[in-house]
Amino acid sequence: MPLYQRIVRDVLTPLALWRRGETAQLRFQREFERTQFLPPEAIRRLQLERLRALLFHAYEHCPFYRRRFEEAGFAPRLVRGLEDLRALPSLEKSDLQEHGPDLIARNWPRADLMRNQTGGSTGTPVTFYLSSARKCSRAAATVRHNRWAGWEVGDRAAVVWGAPQDRPKAGWRSRLRDTLLREPMWLDAGCLTEPRMLEFHAALHRCRPRILQAYACAVVLFARFLQARGLAAYRPHSIVTSAEILEDEDRTLLQEVFGCPVFNRYGCREVSVLASECPAHSGLHVMAEGLYLEIETPAGPAAPGEMGAVLVTDLLNGAMPLIRYRIGDMAAWHDGPCPCGRGLPRLARVAGRVTDFLVGADGRL
Repeated sequence: MPLYQRIVRDVLTPLALWRRGETAQLRFQREFERTQFLPPEAIRRLQLERLRALLFHAYEHCPFYRRRFEEAGFAPRLVRGLEDLRALPSLEKSDLQEHGPDLIARNWPRADLMRNQTGGSTGTPVTFYLSSARKCSRAAATVRHNRWAGWEVGDRAAVVWGAPQDRPKAGWRSRLRDTLLREPMWLDAGCLTEPRMLEFHAALHRCRPRILQAYACAVVLFARFLQARGLAAYRPHSIVTSAEILEDEDRTLLQEVFGCPVFNRYGCREVSVLASECPAHSGLHVMAEGLYLEIETPAGPAAPGEMGAVLVTDLLNGAMPLIRYRIGDMAAWHDGPCPCGRGLPRLARVAGRVTDFLVGADGRL
């Protein structure tokens, strides 16, 4: 590892986390590095332990869940297995929109409530809250899943992204900080004009990032643009795609144009990373230490390979618990162990969000 990258990883990043009061991220990183190789049974025991604690907490401190549990005749003390959670109805986006304040834990310090919001890609934006500890565990999960794609802390990276809340902050202090910590170079996926893509093409060759992270549809458009123009694409170590469905033919195109492997990732604003591909590229491993995923069909739990609705329970956010939350996506379980040796459950495929691009009169996408 180059010296400066080691300084970023071992000195500058821990210092930045300490200044922000987020050193818990380092603790979660160590935990997640260890637990990913636990046997499946041990991971399920960890999930059950965290689920039971969450259910007791939600019943005691969240008015919405007290009402819901009582209406369903559901008692946290009677939960003996993860499957017992099916006795509760799913949590819908409309529940968050209509009953948001009653989902917030009454005993949670208001100073520790971090407001966030979805982008509204599947409808009306949803507001939710995180604890500072949950922010740290989400960041730690991202670091671990990045490492599966060969993306280490301190690596140069570039992103083709569009979420306004993720944009780099303006100002010289923020730019200096981003440079020192090697924050990713940014191409706004909400403004993919041909001149902008030409600029980004040149910037990639100039800065030579190890990793390219992108909205799946946006990077496919970029690849087609380079191909149509006959431009030699910069070849990173790997590409991480997210936010949208990655079709097989699009993966093939990206690997041909950029000459590197593609790692698909599945996440959402409400719970961050849900699942990612490992180097075996045999399904997407679920972030099971912090999330409990269910895949439901009208007839009940989906069998391996059977598509169903994704329900997610965030096991680590006590500030505003999300229990059996319906994301709006469809997915199917993978069966059997992964060749990589990780005990985390896997998704075989995900079906859901696709971004539509409108072409403006000026050619802007």
